[in-house]
Amino acid sequence: MNKITPSLFLFFLLQSISIFAQIPKEIPLFPDGIKDNPIIHEQKETYVDSLVKSGSLSQKNRVFSNISEPTYMLFPAAEANNKHIATIIFPGGGFVTNWVDKEGTDLALWLSQQGITCMVVKYRTNTKDEKGKFKIPMETVYFEALKKDVNASVITMIELADKLKFDKDKIGVLGFSAGGFISEWLTFTSVNQNLPWKPAFAGLIYAGDRLKLLESIKDKSTLPPFFMAIARDDKKWTLKRALPFLSAVVAEVDKSELHVYSKGDHGFGLAYNEGHSVEMWKNSFSNWLLDIYKK
Repeated sequence: MNKITPSLFLFFLLQSISIFAQIPKEIPLFPDGIKDNPIIHEQKETYVDSLVKSGSLSQKNRVFSNISEPTYMLFPAAEANNKHIATIIFPGGGFVTNWVDKEGTDLALWLSQQGITCMVVKYRTNTKDEKGKFKIPMETVYFEALKKDVNASVITMIELADKLKFDKDKIGVLGFSAGGFISEWLTFTSVNQNLPWKPAFAGLIYAGDRLKLLESIKDKSTLPPFFMAIARDDKKWTLKRALPFLSAVVAEVDKSELHVYSKGDHGFGLAYNEGHSVEMWKNSFSNWLLDIYKK
């Protein structure tokens, strides 16, 4: 059996320290607090450590719940490789948890190395009772609070453009599962309501089914391009449910891409061991951005 020499051990130790050092501190989305915050939980915010898969850049897999105070983390693009593009990432978790590393910091660490600045948003979450029903009314209370979290993340990102050296007209969104719902909602709302800002691009990872919203927009050129990825064996967000919307988007919205992988199931994240094909989605997303902006 080969032994690890002291110098080799030190190398691996320094590599681990370097990776952990890249995970920035959380910054409050609302520095002055939230007046009359409607999202108050009986228990304090907490997280559990889920299984960390081999290959994870963050070497973490925290799953947060009972989030009342939203935060964000920033991952500036590598200076030598800055593409002047930014992405706001919304992790998934069914609106009751936030998989901040598996569907957030891992991707942000990788994309920042490719020259893309990232913000990972830890938005407010709901909770469920013993019968599995949401404790906070979704439509009348929770989604209204969530909209404020999303808007605050957008405004913050725009304000950071000069400091972090990316173009204000090249800020997009990407979400996983429930975070994909957020990205989808933000994109269609910004177009339908003719808001002063809309995403420059939208990434929907095992998410997306708002076919009626898509059909309601007569001029599809007003929509930004979409990047969409899903697995055929997804048992939660089935291909049968999602494909009518996903295929319509790729057919009707310019520069959009759809990737359907044979395996990966739901929640594959960066797909470290879900399959050889599905793990390439992040590379396709990064290269898609380069195609859009002719980098």
